[in-house]
Amino acid sequence: MRYQSTRPKRQFLAGVSCPSCNHTDTIVQVQIFIPSFDEYIECINCNHQERRPSKEDIATINQPADQNGVGIIKFK
Repeated sequence: MRYQSTRPKRQFLAGVSCPSCNHTDTIVQVQIFIPSFDEYIECINCNHQERRPSKEDIATINQPADQNGVGIIKFK
């Protein structure tokens, strides 16, 4: 069985610019597992945060998917 930490998993996203302060390489993807799974990105420079769209939000985004059902989803 694989050990699962209860601490949030933080991973820097290389080459990504913050939509708020426009600094590059300051975005961290955070995954929280307990009490329930959550995922978001935050800027370590200006503390800007964005959440991944929910399934309900994805239904309202009009991004055409390719023939394999793959589309692009942007953070809001």
